[in-house]
Amino acid sequence: MFEVISGIIVGKPQDEAYYEEYKEILCRVIDNNNLPILFNVNFGHAYPRCIIPYGIEAEIDLDNKTITIKEAMLV
Repeated sequence: MFEVISGIIVGKPQDEAYYEEYKEILCRVIDNNNLPILFNVNFGHAYPRCIIPYGIEAEIDLDNKTITIKEAMLV
């Protein structure tokens, strides 16, 4: 699976508990140095929370650690 995706976004753990441990395990399991992984993103269970919608075009800038939604979302 990790050979056919463009990258991975990993949410921030609650209170950043075990952040380094999660990061180490994920990097070891994925074992693909060419696959970009953006860690510690504020979505899911940690505060502050944001929404990352499914099926919407987005741009991820790993250098600046930003996610930009490229199209309007319907609510």
